[in-house]
Amino acid sequence: MAAIDSQPKPERFGRYVLLDRIGSGGMAEVYRAVMPGAQGFRQTFVVKRILAERSRAADFVDMFVQEARIGSLLSHPNIVQVFDFGNVGGDYFLAMEYLRGRDVQALMRQLRRQNLMCPVPVAAFIAHEVAACLGYAHDLVGVDGKRLNIVHRDVSPSNIMCLRTGGVKLLDFGIAKAAGDNTENTEQGLFKGKLAYVAPERIRNEALDGRVDLFGLGVVLWEMLAGRRLFRGKSELETLNNVLEMPVPPPSSQRPDVPASLDAVVMRTLARDRAERYPNGQAMADDLEAVLRETGFHSRMLPDLLRDAFGSDLSRSQESLSSVTPEMLASLVGDPGGETASGTETPTSTGRVTRPRWRNVVAIVVTLAATAALGGLLARAGGGRSQARERVQALPAAAIMVPLIEPTAPAGDPAAVPSAPATAGDTPEAGDRKSKGARHRRGAHKQRSQVDRVARGLSIDPFKP
Repeated sequence: MAAIDSQPKPERFGRYVLLDRIGSGGMAEVYRAVMPGAQGFRQTFVVKRILAERSRAADFVDMFVQEARIGSLLSHPNIVQVFDFGNVGGDYFLAMEYLRGRDVQALMRQLRRQNLMCPVPVAAFIAHEVAACLGYAHDLVGVDGKRLNIVHRDVSPSNIMCLRTGGVKLLDFGIAKAAGDNTENTEQGLFKGKLAYVAPERIRNEALDGRVDLFGLGVVLWEMLAGRRLFRGKSELETLNNVLEMPVPPPSSQRPDVPASLDAVVMRTLARDRAERYPNGQAMADDLEAVLRETGFHSRMLPDLLRDAFGSDLSRSQESLSSVTPEMLASLVGDPGGETASGTETPTSTGRVTRPRWRNVVAIVVTLAATAALGGLLARAGGGRSQARERVQALPAAAIMVPLIEPTAPAGDPAAVPSAPATAGDTPEAGDRKSKGARHRRGAHKQRSQVDRVARGLSIDPFKP
C-alpha cells in the first residue's frame, strides 16, 4: 500500500478512534487506531476500512467480508490476528493487531539506499516463518473436518512484516480464496495480486492450490538474497512473459555467500511446473530449518538488522502513539470518568456518584411536570388560580427539587436515603397517587433507557424487570 503524506485529524469510528492513516490501496484505507476504556485503558489496533466508493460495489464488499471470515479462522503466530469486523455508518471495517516493525519491501528499499545486502541467515529465516504459516493455512480444516484449501494469492514483500522483537507476520488475506472458488478470470480484468510474484498457473488460468503461494515466496526469497527484482519488466506484459519464460539464475550467481543448500530451496520453489515444487509450506520450512542451522542464524539477527537499517525511525510510530493524551481521547469519546458507553452511573475519585447528563434533563422535565400537576390539583381543590399559586409558592424548595437531587443509597441500605420533607398535602390518598406516579416514571425511565442502549448499538436484557 502506498503511504499517505497528508494525515487526517483523529476521528471517532464506532468504538475506535482513528489516529493516522498508514496506507491506502485499491479497496481499503488502513489506520492506526486506539480503543479507549475506563481508567485510562487503551489498546492499539490497525483498522482497515473499505473505501467509500467501494462500499457500493457488491464484489468488493464480498471480498472484504471474505477476508474477515478467513481471518477469523486463522490462528498462527506468523499470521496477523483479526480481532473485530463490523459496519459503522455503512462502512465495513476490520480491526487487526498492531504490528511494530517494517515490511520486507521497506526493508529492502532501505538496504539498497545504504548499499547493503540482507544477511543470508535473515533472508532464510523470514522465508522459513512465512512457509510455516502458509503450510498451516493450506492444511486448515473446517468444523466439518474438511480441508478449506485456503490460498493467499498475494505473497509479496509488502505483505510480510518484520517485527522489532524479531518475529515475522504474513498480512492481508484480502484476496485469499477457499475451496470451491479456486480459479480466476484474467481475461476480464479480474486478476488480483502483484504480477511479479504470481505463479505461471495463475497466468494460464489453471486451478489453484497452495503451491502458487510457495512460488510467490520463492520470488521474495530470491530478491532478498540478490538485492534486486527478479521478474519485473518495463510493462505488465513484459512482467508476465518473464514469469512464464525468463531463465531464473540461482541466487549464488548474484551473491557467492549463498550456500548450495539455499540455492536448492529457492530453485525448487521457483519451478514453473508446480509438480516439481514443494508439496506444501511445511516441507519448504523443514529444508529452510536445515539452512538456518548451517548459516548460524540466531534470534537477534533480525532485530539488529532493523535497528541498524532504520535507527530511530523504527520507534517513531510508538512515540506518536504516546503523544495521544487522555484529554484528546476524551474529547472524541467522552470522559471515561463521567458518562460511560452504557449510560450507567459512575463513581468519581471522591466517591460521589455522577449521572449521565440526559438523566439530569429527564429529572428537570419530571420536576416541571410534577409541579404543574400539583398546581392543577391544588387549583381544583382550592377554587382558584391565585390560591393554587400561593400554595405552590409556600411549598419548601426541597419538596419541589427532590427529583434533581435524588440521593442514591448503597445497595441494601434503604435507610441511607433521606426522605423528602412532609407537606400539608401528604395524606394516604396523596401517597397512593405519588406511588402510582413513581411507578409510571420508573416504567418510562426503563423504556427510555432501553431505547438509549439500542441507539448506542448495545444489547438489552428483555427479561430484566
